[in-house]
Order: sequence, then structure tokens, then C-alpha cells
Amino acid sequence: MSLVLSQAINAIMLGCTYSLVGIGFSLFFGVMDIVVFCAGDVAIFAAFSITALVSIVGLYAALNLALPPFLSTVLIVIAGASLTGVLMLALYRLVIKPFENKSALMPLLSTIASGVALRELIGIFYPQGRNPQTFPQLLPGGALSDFAMISWRNLIIIVATLLLVALLYLFVNKTKIGLSIQAVSQNREAAIMVGINWQQVVLITFLLGGFILGIGGFLVASYYDVVRFDMGSMYGLKGFCAAVVGGLGNVYGAIVGGLLIAFIEVFVSAFVPGGTAYASVAAFLMVVLFILFKPEGVIGEKTIEKV
Repeated sequence: MSLVLSQAINAIMLGCTYSLVGIGFSLFFGVMDIVVFCAGDVAIFAAFSITALVSIVGLYAALNLALPPFLSTVLIVIAGASLTGVLMLALYRLVIKPFENKSALMPLLSTIASGVALRELIGIFYPQGRNPQTFPQLLPGGALSDFAMISWRNLIIIVATLLLVALLYLFVNKTKIGLSIQAVSQNREAAIMVGINWQQVVLITFLLGGFILGIGGFLVASYYDVVRFDMGSMYGLKGFCAAVVGGLGNVYGAIVGGLLIAFIEVFVSAFVPGGTAYASVAAFLMVVLFILFKPEGVIGEKTIEKV
């Protein structure tokens, strides 16, 4: 029983990391109706940015001279996530906006290409970027108690994800900008007719989505304790699958999808003999089954196109 509980906690932690990048996919798809396939690489860029701020720039040590370690960590994470939001905004300007009136395939290909380019640029220009980098220990790692099966780090990852989702809910449902994002997502033409600045909404969405991806990059790097320049491809793919399973375009569905994929991976690895090698296979097989039998996802709604 203790083993099951321990693996469930690990699955929740891993699901939190998948959910955040899945939320990014859903935000972008909901507003722009495109899949931004560079989301995983953008999230890993945040992990490298935080590593650079701590290890190269020395910002964390400087902040610790005047602030408690907890506040220093929060500021470092916010700085890294803000850089990621700016990067996502720049990518929108460079590789998505020029293809707005073109085929839907063009922004898909351009975001795939930009993800590969970002990955390679990290590997080339970051010091020893092609080697695995030890991620700074910004979260405490001790157990809650002698009998606890969860560490402080695990608890912080889960609580941080819940807090971010709660703040996102309040932003989307209680602010004018958030309601504008919902309006554009539901019917862009009607939103424009009632005076909503569609371009401004898109810019804010990409900035917000990039910030969330930055938090996700920090959490996944904290989970593995190591960050690699090529982690973004698989991480982004798992996040995209989370969005598809939950219902692409539904932010809350991405959370459900991320948890489902994580539970399958962790439990196959833990309870199936030799299951570690087949964990990702089992997760992707579940995604295929969803696409075949429930393409709208767990929470998504069926759409009927009249002709």
C-alpha cells in the first residue's frame, strides 16, 4: 500500500509538469487555433535561463544577501518565466504572425522549426550546453516528517501548480482581459464586432502562455534535478498529448490529461516487469485510443460543422 501511495505522489508531481505545458498548448490553440509545437523547447529555455541566473550571473546569491531564500527563489523563478514570456512573444512575431492568413500548416511547420532552432542554439551558445546541466537546488528536499512519504520539494511542486492554476482561473474569469481571451477563443469575429482588440488579446495570451511554460520548465527541471538542451522535444510532446487527451483548447482538460499520462507512465514503470522501457509507449497508446474513440478529449466538447 505504501508503494502505491508513493508512486501516486510521483505521478501527481509528474502530471503537474505535463499539465503546465499542456495549458500552454491549450491557450495558444484556443485563441489562435494553431498548435505551437515549440512550447516544450520554450519551457526548457526557462530552465536554462534560471540555471544561468543562479550559476553564471550569481543573481540568487546576491538576492540572498538581502532576502530570505524563499523570496530569492520566487524572484529567480519569476525572472526566468518572464524571460520565457518575452521569448514566446518574440516567436509569435517572428514565426507565427507572418503566416496568419496562410495555410494552417505553415505556422505548424514554422513552430516545429523554431523549436529545433532554439534547442540547437541552447546547445551551441550555453556553456557546455550539449552536456546535461545540474539544475540548482532552489527547493528544499527534506521529508516532511520521519513517517511522511513526500518531501518538501514534491509538496512545493504540487502546491505551486495548484496555485498557478487557481490564479489562472481568477485571471481568465474575473478580469476584463481574461474575459476578452475567452471571447476571442469562442468567436473571434463576434469579439471584434463588440470592440475587443483582437491583436492585443493575442499578444497577452502568448506572454501569459510563455510565463506558464517558464514555470513548467522550472518544475520539470526541479523534478529531474538535471536539465538537457534536448529535453524540450519529449516534454513538449507529452504536454501536447496532455492537451489532446483533456480536450485541445480546454485549459482544465490539459490538467486532467497531464495527470492521466503521468499515472500511466509511473504505474507501468513501477508495477510492470521491465515497464520502464514501455512507460512512454503505454502513455502514447492511450493517446491514440483517445484520438480514435474520443477525439474531443475528456472535457472537450464535440463540434458539429454544418455545410
